[in-house]
Amino acid sequence: MIDPQASQALSPRRVLEIAAPMLAELGGTWRLTDRSRWWPGRRRAPMLRSGSLGVRVLPPHSDDHRHFDLEILLNANLFYVPKLVDCTVGLADDPVEAAHQAIQAWIDTSLVTVLEMIEQKGRLATHFSSSDEGGFAGWHAIVGGVTGWSVDGSHAKQEWFAETMPWSELAPVITAGLDRRFLNGVRMLVGQGGDFTECEIRINGRRHEASSAALAALDWPRTDGFELARTFILLVGRD
Repeated sequence: MIDPQASQALSPRRVLEIAAPMLAELGGTWRLTDRSRWWPGRRRAPMLRSGSLGVRVLPPHSDDHRHFDLEILLNANLFYVPKLVDCTVGLADDPVEAAHQAIQAWIDTSLVTVLEMIEQKGRLATHFSSSDEGGFAGWHAIVGGVTGWSVDGSHAKQEWFAETMPWSELAPVITAGLDRRFLNGVRMLVGQGGDFTECEIRINGRRHEASSAALAALDWPRTDGFELARTFILLVGRD
């Protein structure tokens, strides 16, 4: 029997075709290509390139066809340069519309931090030193936007992220999960409605249980209707 979810899944190339004009709105000339060289242990795969930057679709860790794992390559020609991984999901039933939603949320939270690190103008994301209100202890942080969705149009959880900047409070527990000296990507998500709750912090693409539990315990607004909010923090280096 064919899995109806699998039958709706878009190919990595199709996802990148959808993403290309969306990325171009931020700047750069993004072209779809295959990797120009073999990387150790990796097969050729479609990739979006703009200069040395690359974006590719990783094998998903979810069976939901609306879920995408995306990787930013800071230098697509050098396999040993750090990469930043984040996952994102759309909500629409239509797979193309869901891809648009997922990619836009990823752009607004994750990709903008990398582009801001390169551009250094404060146009795309916000810089915090460790001593700033909203800073992350011991690190220079670049924080992307806060995106979200709710059944009733409420933005309570998004506003909570923007106002309380919870990464500051959670910095000690998150720091314990950092596994790089430079360029750690931290994605924070709160989704809740009624009795359902999903709080997650991913560090460099991997769920960090202690940080996720600490986020779940914070005093973010509980709602009867489902509401989701997410943001992304790029920890560039020791401050």
